[in-house]
Amino acid sequence: MYPKKYPKSMIMIHWLTLILFVAVFYVGTTLEDFEFNEQNMNRYRLHAFLGISIAFLTLIRIFVRRHNLDNLPPHISFYSSFHKTFYTIVHYLIYIFLIFTPMVGFVMVYQTGALSYDLGGPFPTGAEFDENLEIIHKISVFTLLSLIVIHIAGVIIYKIKSGDNLLTRMLP
Repeated sequence: MYPKKYPKSMIMIHWLTLILFVAVFYVGTTLEDFEFNEQNMNRYRLHAFLGISIAFLTLIRIFVRRHNLDNLPPHISFYSSFHKTFYTIVHYLIYIFLIFTPMVGFVMVYQTGALSYDLGGPFPTGAEFDENLEIIHKISVFTLLSLIVIHIAGVIIYKIKSGDNLLTRMLP
């Protein structure tokens, strides 16, 4: 017999990741108003900390899921092979972008030389983000945001079509 809900650890990680994503997205949008310099480093550190936390939580979530395969609710009823494939691709891409996006952000900061400042060195003169990395980071963020919207829409559409409220499986 399958459980009706996900394990509490997975539920906590799921919602904590969402809260952190909202926070990192908000902080990230405000960073566009601030130059990358010594005076604004705490803002950038907060953004980086939230992003790296999301990446680590995602890795923990993958680990927890793999160790709870016998304790997961049954798969949803798929309408077609396309539905199953689309569902699978969206979920994998969410995990990939939850890890990839913070990694790109980390590389952006690393290439400026500002990490040495955090280790007690001087702030690098003329530190700027690589324009290509900035573009990749922004595209990655908005791709992730789009995938999350697709995920939420999928839960709502599934409820409308099947009457099955998937949200109850992920509520504490």
